[in-house]
Amino acid sequence: MLLVCDSGSTKADWCLVDKYNNRKFISTCGMNPYNISQEAICQEIESVLISNINPKDVDVLKFYGAGCSAEVKKNELKEIFSQYFTNANIEIEHDLLGAARALCQKEKGLCAILGTGSNSCLYDGENILENVPSLGYVLCDEGAGTNIGKLILRNYLRHLLPKDLEKEFSIQFPGEESDFLNRLYKGSVPNYYLASFAKFVVDKKQNEYCRNLIKESFRSFFDNQILLYSNYTEYKINVVGSVGFLCQDVFKEVALEYGLDIGKFIQAPLKDLVDFHFYLDLKDNN
Repeated sequence: MLLVCDSGSTKADWCLVDKYNNRKFISTCGMNPYNISQEAICQEIESVLISNINPKDVDVLKFYGAGCSAEVKKNELKEIFSQYFTNANIEIEHDLLGAARALCQKEKGLCAILGTGSNSCLYDGENILENVPSLGYVLCDEGAGTNIGKLILRNYLRHLLPKDLEKEFSIQFPGEESDFLNRLYKGSVPNYYLASFAKFVVDKKQNEYCRNLIKESFRSFFDNQILLYSNYTEYKINVVGSVGFLCQDVFKEVALEYGLDIGKFIQAPLKDLVDFHFYLDLKDNN
């Protein structure tokens, strides 16, 4: 049996699939090796994952995770998983490669992650050829929920919003300037706090002001990430993530401004990753 996982920092989605393409979906906490201890990972495997599947039935384990770009972190996770999935061929990869495989399968293309955060790469149908460093929400995250949230919050606190939007925002997010800044600079997970404001904008994307705010963020994404790739106009651009998926009409408008052809949009990569590996690693070997 094949077990595929797409793991972020807070949540991991798993799918167990047999040779007949019967699928079982399971969710655990995220397993970013920078954010969670090895003991906590083991506890989650034992309390959630193994209570739902028999690890000895797993022949192939494909794990795509945030924080899994460095070999040392891949090896840490592989050592943990090997304790439980003793019969499995285990592959640990970065979530960016997972996004590329989900979006493009075996075709070449530009791939973008536009969710809470952003990332991108140039993919040749097998490997990532180029990757502009994402650098996180403090420096970058152009086009992502953190960036859109930053723009709307900044404009609200400076009283730059149209009056009707300012009133709606104040009702949905009550508080003084100091409340917002204390939460942002002294609270936990400030990136998720910033991204929480993006929903206000995305939900109102047909409003001209909100639509232009999203375009501003997407144009920054193209200027600071996509335009840095070699011969970028020769590739279709494909997008995974909630912000990109929900705002794909806006994204298409901006992409056309930059002369790019549009490929695929998906909200979450797991189903497409399972499709990729089902035919590559399971069905063809049975």
